[in-house]
This record gives sequence, C-alpha cells and structure tokens, in this order.
Amino acid sequence: MMKGYLRLIVMKTLSGKRLSGYDLIKEIEKKTGTWKPSFGSIYPLLEKLLKEKLVEFEAEGRKKLYFLTDEGKKHLVMIDKSKNTLADRLIAAWKAFGKITDKREMGFMLEVFNSIRKGHLPFKELHPELNEFRATIFELYSTGKDRKKIKAVLKETVKKLRVIK
Repeated sequence: MMKGYLRLIVMKTLSGKRLSGYDLIKEIEKKTGTWKPSFGSIYPLLEKLLKEKLVEFEAEGRKKLYFLTDEGKKHLVMIDKSKNTLADRLIAAWKAFGKITDKREMGFMLEVFNSIRKGHLPFKELHPELNEFRATIFELYSTGKDRKKIKAVLKETVKKLRVIK
C-alpha cells in the first residue's frame, strides 16, 4: 500500500532530521504503525535522491546521516501543494457524491481525505488490526472455505461495531 509513496515518505521523514538508512526505516515503521520498507528499497532510493541533489549525507563514524538539501525542501513543498490540491478535489467530489449516498460513508471518507490533507496517516492506530483482518479475509476466501460462514461473521462484526458510539 505504501510502496508507491516511499519517495514522499522518505523525504517527509528526513525534513528536519538527519537519519541513517536504518534509522529511516525504523522511523517510517513507527510513523505508519506497521509498514517497514526494506533495505533493498531504501538505499537505492537514497542513492537516487543523492543524484537528484534532493538529499545529502554527512559521515558520522561508519554511518551516513541523510538529510534534505534546500532543493529537497523546495521539492517537498511542491509535492505537498500538489497533494493538497488532489485532496481538495477528492473532498469536493466526495461531498458532491455524498448528496446521493449513505451519509455514514460520506463522513468516513471525508475524515480519510482530511487526514491525508493534514499529512497524517488515516487510522494509523488501527493498521495492525486492519492489515490482519484483510489478510485473513483474503486467505479464507481464496482457499474456498465456507463463504456463508465468512459472510455471517462479517455481518455479526458489523453489528458489534455499530454498537460502539
């Protein structure tokens, strides 16, 4: 899910900080709740950002501490502006769609879009459970287990969740 946004996530994580590749991975894992990019994706990206002069590093012993250059900071501002423009369009489109759809869905999606616009990962605190839930559903469904039982469990779960207010 996050892999397509690794460049943005790395640059945001490095804004105002100097981190080694390893510390960068740990910081991203902490911020997202569960997702941990691999060394095989972080280091090639850092090399690319170095070539583009968006990051630099300073040696601290055997470690390389990466940080955004002034050009990297400008690039991050541009990315944020385009992200906000996209989020604003999604919010406007969803509000229009909300006039013909379920109001509960509308509120949920607006919360997601506004969270993204603010630069937050929506529902970060639920990510481990949501990931496990999604994986379990796909696993059970793909193995051809009793789909009627799966459907019954989902209906019961929805009932229980709706009681929470």
